[in-house]
Amino acid sequence: MQINLTAEQEAQLSQIAAHKGKGADELAREVLLRGLDVEAKLIASRSRNSQGQEVVARLLELRRGNMLPANVTIQDLIHEGRA
Repeated sequence: MQINLTAEQEAQLSQIAAHKGKGADELAREVLLRGLDVEAKLIASRSRNSQGQEVVARLLELRRGNMLPANVTIQDLIHEGRA
């Protein structure tokens, strides 16, 4: 794989690499891997959020049309299930 950088980007990469005592290729690889980790975590977070939204939508769908008897609360049902 080849990545095309502007002259300014190459200069910045070389300057930072020299400051860290590394080669530009090595630094570029490290920076890319860090970026990939961040991107993977972001995608995983969005996926979990999406799954959570799907669960909420499904629960609301199940709840639709189901009414509790008069004077019965969700808490009453919870406590009844524990008895």
